[in-house]
Amino acid sequence: MKKIVFLTLFFMPGLNLPAQQKIRFSTDNSLGLLVGASGQAPVIQTINGVSFGRWFTGIGTGLDWYHTRSIPLFFHTARYFPLQERRKLVFSSGIGLNFPWIGQGMRNGGWGSTDWKYDTGLYWNAGFGYRFPVGKNRDGFLLQLGFNQKVHKEEVTVVYPCFVPPCPESREAFRYTLRSLALRFGWGF
Repeated sequence: MKKIVFLTLFFMPGLNLPAQQKIRFSTDNSLGLLVGASGQAPVIQTINGVSFGRWFTGIGTGLDWYHTRSIPLFFHTARYFPLQERRKLVFSSGIGLNFPWIGQGMRNGGWGSTDWKYDTGLYWNAGFGYRFPVGKNRDGFLLQLGFNQKVHKEEVTVVYPCFVPPCPESREAFRYTLRSLALRFGWGF
């Protein structure tokens, strides 16, 4: 049994990657514009992970102001298709969680005592783009067109003022599924 475990651990790295593919740290940082039925808003993202061969995978996060300010946290993967030397088509996707970040001034006021509760939801994106080189290193600019979807829930509880307790209470729940087109400009290595 020990021999099988040893042989598996010894030969596993060689089975996964050919000798010419090196694993290296990579990052993609981007600014963008989200456009959809709820208007338009900016987005900032950073994705950090590893590149090997024509693949890039990592963990991404950022700030998304579309409809409701939120922080997406997602697993990202991209595949590069070389066109010319260091110029590439990029197809990418990511899936993770969307954390609403609602400030006090962003809440709708109500009559009486109002309490808001926000729940985390699903986040995903997909897109394609073009990466072109800058300088002699692996640095490059990325222009990408894609699709985003973020989901979150909001529960609003209003306690109306009264003279004799218990005061009447009203609860409403909202589920937001926010879809948008994304145009991103980025830099990475």
